[in-house]
Amino acid sequence: MTDSVSGAIDWTAALQQHRPWLMKVLRCRVGDAHVAEDLLQNIALAVVKQSAKPDDPSKVAAWLYRLAVRQTINHHRKSHRRMQTLVAPDDQSERSNSNPLEWIMAKEKQGEIRKALHQLKPQDQEILALKYTENWTYQELAEHLGVKVNTVEYRLMKARKKLRTLLTKTAIMPIKNAK
Repeated sequence: MTDSVSGAIDWTAALQQHRPWLMKVLRCRVGDAHVAEDLLQNIALAVVKQSAKPDDPSKVAAWLYRLAVRQTINHHRKSHRRMQTLVAPDDQSERSNSNPLEWIMAKEKQGEIRKALHQLKPQDQEILALKYTENWTYQELAEHLGVKVNTVEYRLMKARKKLRTLLTKTAIMPIKNAK
């Protein structure tokens, strides 16, 4: 990620390295993969135009995260639209390994979970998405989001609790597990 000769950060490599999780953050905030791609291009342009970029490679992820958040805020201001969904559903799921009733029940459960996730704040949606789709540790989340580990622990606890409450209301999650 840094040029071995000059020690400067290779921003093309940095953007490529951080692209997967940045896309998840953007999709959590805008709900549309195409818009998220456009915003990622805007982030790349902002990186080129910005004169005050971090020199320390350990600060790149947090800086890119803040840039992504600013881009989504600007997008929402321009479009005056609310976020539609967390992540596009995976319609390519395998049906052949289970019977039709199990497949239908799983699809219904996914739909209810998606609805519950949609009711969470964007910040809660993205921290849950990054934790459970990227399998990041608290430390990795803290580094990428530019916050302390304690803040990550607290945000995850609050997001899980809120999601659990919403799922309990829809009867997806039994009440005994809602604690």
